[in-house]
Amino acid sequence: MAQVPATALIAAARALMLAGRWNEATLLLEGAAPADAAERAMLAVTAAEVAVDQDFWTRTSCGSSALIRASEAVAGNTGTIAFDLEFTRLRHDYGAELFGPDGGILPPDGRDPAVADALASRAAALRNGAPDASRRAGVTFYAGLIAEALRGDADAGGAFYAEALRTGEEAGDELIMSYALRHLGYLSAEAGDTDRARGLLERSMELRQRVGCVPHVLAQQLALAQLARDSGNLTWARTVAELVRTWARAFGDSWLVQGAEDVLSAD
Repeated sequence: MAQVPATALIAAARALMLAGRWNEATLLLEGAAPADAAERAMLAVTAAEVAVDQDFWTRTSCGSSALIRASEAVAGNTGTIAFDLEFTRLRHDYGAELFGPDGGILPPDGRDPAVADALASRAAALRNGAPDASRRAGVTFYAGLIAEALRGDADAGGAFYAEALRTGEEAGDELIMSYALRHLGYLSAEAGDTDRARGLLERSMELRQRVGCVPHVLAQQLALAQLARDSGNLTWARTVAELVRTWARAFGDSWLVQGAEDVLSAD
């Protein structure tokens, strides 16, 4: 039987995750035979990361049980693996708070501020303890999401996104850079700077394409279609939205499907 290092399995699973192939990533990790407790913890945390990502994009409920298994595997460990587990847990809890029972995003004024405050405190602690620039950039980006989407503070969110972009550039983390650029683009659009918004969104999409992120690229195409719709270019917007809807249906992303249909129904 072929022996594959755990690090190679983890890299392959994450590549499948970014391509929207969550089930295949999970099966790959479940089929692994860890050599020791350290590898078992690494594989379990990666499986939780995959499950949380799948929950976000397709509204499944895999993350909670995967996090329990990861917590058991990581018990007693410290350092990077413990950090990665807590960051994955933060992402899971943010997603659970972001979406309402019907799958739609709740506005900040419809939330319990204590929940958002607790998530913000956890993000701050993780930022202070981040073991490297890439992880610090990732947590900083989520601090921005919590500030903007959950607390309704766009200025604070924008400051976090800008910091995440700078730190992501220092680390060479193109995925985090794409996240920050996307949300800075949205804020520019809301401020009425359409040209800057388009430039930021296009740069975000280019980075996502280079990393091989299928759901993320579709989300970015949808964002550009929405910007085109709002700018009066309905023909281009509908063409792109139809493409997004077709792909999103293929891997069960109801959020992207609904967003695309909103663009297609625009007058």
